[in-house]
Amino acid sequence: MKSVGNRRKARILAFQALYSWEMNHSDLEDLLRFDWTREEPCEEVRIFAGFLVKGTIDNLSEIDERIRQSLRNWDFNRLERVNLAILRIGTFALMYQKDIPHGVTIDEAVEITKEFGTDDSYRFVNGVLDNIKKQIYD
Repeated sequence: MKSVGNRRKARILAFQALYSWEMNHSDLEDLLRFDWTREEPCEEVRIFAGFLVKGTIDNLSEIDERIRQSLRNWDFNRLERVNLAILRIGTFALMYQKDIPHGVTIDEAVEITKEFGTDDSYRFVNGVLDNIKKQIYD
């Protein structure tokens, strides 16, 4: 099995934190301590995950609006919460992390969805993020 890089670990941690924040109304400060994880993340992972979580929450209304605009025949309120957390992080990256290639952002979101989502949800996430990319960059 290949080793997972620190950026992927941070994205997974950020996804888990956002999911918990959405589902349990968890306190953001508590989440960003990452003391709820099984193993203590290294500093690089904690910093990047914290950046993703805080950046996503700070820009949530713009991010959610961008996701709404990109849905085809789907109601935002019916989104599975796993997919929503992943879409939010991916949308944040597409909108605000201009230094990360679009393909990397979308591929990372798809891989995380394959690991944590339902069998076909990665196709949905891929399509929505591709629509968002086209809205922003085309």
